[in-house]
Amino acid sequence: MYWASFNSRNYHRAQLFNSSSELIAWFVEKKHNITKHFDLEETNANLMQELAAMRTKMPQNYYQLQDRIFYINDTLYKQQYEYVPAEVINSTSTKRDNYFTINKGRLTGIKEGMGVMSGEGIVGFVFDVSEHFSIVKTVLSDNINIPVKLKKNNEHWLLKWDGNDNEIAQVNGVNRDIDIAVGDTVVTRAGRGMFPSGIAVGVVDELISQDGKQTWDVNIRLATDFTSVTYVYVIKNLLQEEQTELELRLVNEGDE
Repeated sequence: MYWASFNSRNYHRAQLFNSSSELIAWFVEKKHNITKHFDLEETNANLMQELAAMRTKMPQNYYQLQDRIFYINDTLYKQQYEYVPAEVINSTSTKRDNYFTINKGRLTGIKEGMGVMSGEGIVGFVFDVSEHFSIVKTVLSDNINIPVKLKKNNEHWLLKWDGNDNEIAQVNGVNRDIDIAVGDTVVTRAGRGMFPSGIAVGVVDELISQDGKQTWDVNIRLATDFTSVTYVYVIKNLLQEEQTELELRLVNEGDE
């Protein structure tokens, strides 16, 4: 009897243990799933922070930081660029020649000819400098020629502005044999050292046929909204003098 009673008690204990184990396992599984969910949320949040940190190192996103100088090594061209943040304190966008006044000048190392960009894309270049301020001649100006290229195939031209629309600039004389279509991305070409390669310029908005010509005139919808730019970055090419000196040497040899 005792044996039977003992086994009965053991049986009920075992049943209770198994039921408890199942209950504990259920809680453990639920806890794991809940923990996994929150761990995933935390992981995603950390990834987003890391991506945000990486994006702030890209020229296109420097508008997020306003009070420091940043260095970027362009390994493709073996050049180093320095970005100086500045605030636009005066501007025009409806004249034939348009300018920004920014609150950084010679005391911060700004020089004439340096490229200027916003968080959206290119703005123009430094035209004149005083100790504390600079005048920037924007893309929306007469006789401005910015080296640009198609992102997808590196075909390159000079960007101009016809003075009609402050959202549209032009590239003229594009050969019809070139693979170009509405919506294609146009970026800077680092030919003159004013801009690093790949800064946003805009997108192809219209291909205009010229009678009797085997070329297109192309309208480019600009990436930068020149009516709302508040912060810009002045681009210092730290190897600009070396590039210019080398290119002048070639010109001088050609004149001999």
